[in-house]
Parts: sequence; structure tokens; C-alpha cells
Amino acid sequence: MRPCDLSTFFAHSHAPHCFFSMAIKNPLDLPEIREVLATFLTNHDLERCVRVSKGWHALFLPYLWSTIDIRPRCRKPPSSLETMQRYSDHVRHLTYQGKAPEGYQSLQFPALTTLHIHIHRKAKNQAIEMVGNHSSLIHLKLINNTFNKIKWIPPAGLSNLTSLSLTRIAVELQDKNTAWNLLSKLETLELSQSSISALPGSMMGSRRIRDLRLEVVTGLTPMEQLKWIEHCTYLKRLTWNATYGSTSSLTEDIAQLAAANTWPDLEEFHTSSFMATDRQASLIINGMRHLLGFTIHFTQPFDLVKTALRPHFPWLKRLTNTRSCATNSGFAIEILKSCPRLEGLRMGPIQVRDMLDDDAPWACESSLRYLGGGFNVDESTEEAGQRVLLERLSRFRKLESLSLMCELPRSKSLDLRLESGLDQLATLTQLRVINVVHTDQEMTMNEVEWILKHWKNLRRFNGALHYNDAKSREMIARLCKAGISTERWG
Repeated sequence: MRPCDLSTFFAHSHAPHCFFSMAIKNPLDLPEIREVLATFLTNHDLERCVRVSKGWHALFLPYLWSTIDIRPRCRKPPSSLETMQRYSDHVRHLTYQGKAPEGYQSLQFPALTTLHIHIHRKAKNQAIEMVGNHSSLIHLKLINNTFNKIKWIPPAGLSNLTSLSLTRIAVELQDKNTAWNLLSKLETLELSQSSISALPGSMMGSRRIRDLRLEVVTGLTPMEQLKWIEHCTYLKRLTWNATYGSTSSLTEDIAQLAAANTWPDLEEFHTSSFMATDRQASLIINGMRHLLGFTIHFTQPFDLVKTALRPHFPWLKRLTNTRSCATNSGFAIEILKSCPRLEGLRMGPIQVRDMLDDDAPWACESSLRYLGGGFNVDESTEEAGQRVLLERLSRFRKLESLSLMCELPRSKSLDLRLESGLDQLATLTQLRVINVVHTDQEMTMNEVEWILKHWKNLRRFNGALHYNDAKSREMIARLCKAGISTERWG
């Protein structure tokens, strides 16, 4: 929205005159209106707004400087050190990508609430020091870009912190009281490939944690992690992937805890390191009042899981089970037909023949963003199956990720050629990732140019574009030249 657009909006507003106080000459003097409008403006728009007049400069300057993203490798260099110091009082959200320019990480931002740092190996000490210098922080994310973990001792000054995310960080708890004061106030905690020294039993768990993610955490045994999770009784989202080879005995424990209503508010449970039986998976689902997201490997058959899931269809958003076989294709289609809020489904492969006789709209057509697991088209119904599949996919206008993997013999997946109807998928303008691994594609450069023209948001293309390696490499080179990363595996 341009500045002139804002003026036109208010000049032609039909709101009653009494809506605004007589003391307010410009509706933009109302903080509520400024705040709403600023959220719709890009940085470029805000830069133009601050140049309209002195009044607009004062109004929109705080929003222009509220979010800063410093990426040293970007074409546009970050603001000068002097400029950053001048407007530091306005900065509330700050991200450092890589090694910041000299002096930047020593800056003070009095109102800073969100800090994300991708730690560079040559500036790790400065990054850790910067965290301790900002007691106003509410959200903190530290991502270590080096292979080895970086040691971090949580400072005592982070009294306002409610969200903490650490990747490849070794947390040293020299002061147990400081550690407990920090952990006990968190509402969101994410530990990925990180380590944390053992806590006394009295410090396990927190009534405030709503979102907990533990991804291959060391320092605590899987059983100690489960004990910690058990005491976080107000959880709404749980993602837990313990160290590999150590989880076989934990599946039954977590199923029994869920069945005992240990986490009455739990809405999402995600793990890729557990293999659950039909009974265990159904116990977990039945222990959740409203299931929004569920990721787990459950064994075949899974009739109890189907029965447990159906009552949650009205609010289900994400479901992933990569171990499903084609005999459950009908249930995957039932989910697509019955879940109006579904955003992501990975469950398959789906047999296209199960779609042929039913043209009724699917409930998730206006919500689905991720679809994976693959599709199988039978040779006997290939032409009709291709046509039906293309038409179905064209309805998912919000789709961002699509997997067309084919896993059964004597079957093939979607044919991405213009002569087969690829142009029907011109509606998928939000598509960012497409996966054609294990499919026999016969694309040409015409299809590649069509993709570049119609899927302008595409960022990744996985798989071979043609069974002929030379032709596939030529087309992959064209995609790479256009800025689309590719990976030819499978």
C-alpha cells in the first residue's frame, strides 16, 4: 500500500463523523489504526511513508525500525553503525545471519524483545555476550552454524524470557537456581541436536510450557526426558525425537501417559523415532481432546487409529504417517474429503483409481498447503486417472509442497507433460517445493519453461525430470540458472 493509497482511503471513508474524536485531526493519530495499517506495509512502503511529511515521519518511523534483519552477504548492505545506534530505541525484533559487521553485536537495543542469531564460528563469543546484554528479551533463538556444539551458560538477567530455541548448543547449568528460574517461566522450549546437563528431580517440568520440542537431545537419557515431559502437564504441542535406537521401550510408556490424561490440553504430538502399534497410537489420539496435528509411524493394520481419528476430522490440520501402505488409500481420501481445516497430509501412496467415481468437492481444497506420500496410477485406467488427478490437484490453490512419489510396481505417478494436461496446474501459484522422486518423467524444456512462467514461487525441484540422464541434467541446469535448487535422488 502506497502513502497516497492511505490518504485516499481516509478521504473517501464513509465512517460516521462521530467515530473520531473532535480532537483528532488525522485518523492516523489513533495508535490502533497506525498499528493495523503498518502490518500491511512492506519496508519499502514504510520508507516512503516516513518521507511524506514530518507528521508521517514521526508516526511510521518506529514501525520501519521495529524489525531488522542483518545479512552480511545480501546485496543491500545493512545500515551503518551510526544509524543503527541512532534508531536503536525502536528496534524490537532483530536477526543476525552469519558474521555481523564489526561493532554491530556490541550495540544495545533497550526495547528488544525478539533475537535470532545464526552464530558464526568467528563471532560466537560476541553472540553469547549479546544475549546477556538484553534483559528485555522475550523470544530467543540461537542457531549454531558450526558442526561442534557451542557452550552457553544461561545468564541470570533473562527474567522476561518466555520462548527459547537452541540448535547445536551445549547448555551448561552452573547455577541450578538460575536454570530453574529460566526454565520454569518458559512457554516455548525447543532443543535440537543440543545438550543439557541433568537437572534435579524437583526441577523437572514446568506448568507454563505449552510448546515443547526435543530433537536428539543429549545429557538427559530418553527416560529422563520422558519424566520431564510427563511433568509438563499443560502441554499443547509436543515434538519428541529421542536418540536413535533408544526409544523402543518408550512407546508404551507415552501411550499409557496419554491415556491417563496426563496432558489434558495436548493438541499436537509429533515424532519420527517411535514405531507404534495400532493400539498404542489410538491410545495417544484418544488422550487428546482436540487433535490438530499428529505424526507417528504406526504399524498395519490400523483400524483402531481410524476409529480414533474420525471424531477429530473437524479440526485436524496435520497428519503424517510415512509407513502407510496402499491398502489404506481409501482412508487418506476420506481424510481429504472430511477435514475442512487440513493443511498438511503425508500418507500414502494414494491410489488414483479410488478417486474415479466420486467428483464431490474435498473439504480441504481451500486450506491444504502440503501434500505428500505419492500417487499411483494403474495402467488399466491411466488416461482417466491422469485427468482426474490433475483436476483434483488444480483445486488446491494454497498448495506449497507436493510429492508425487510412486512406490508400487506396475504403477506410475502423475505425468508432468503439457500434452498430458500439465497446464491445468497453472492454479498452483503458491507452489514452492515439488518432489518427483521414483517417478518416470519424460519432461522436455517446454515443460521447464512452463514451470518457470507459472510457478514463480518454486524454490526446489527434487527428482529426475527425464529418465534419460543427459536430458534431465540439461533441464536441471536451466532450473538452477533460474534460482531453483534441485536434488536428483531416487
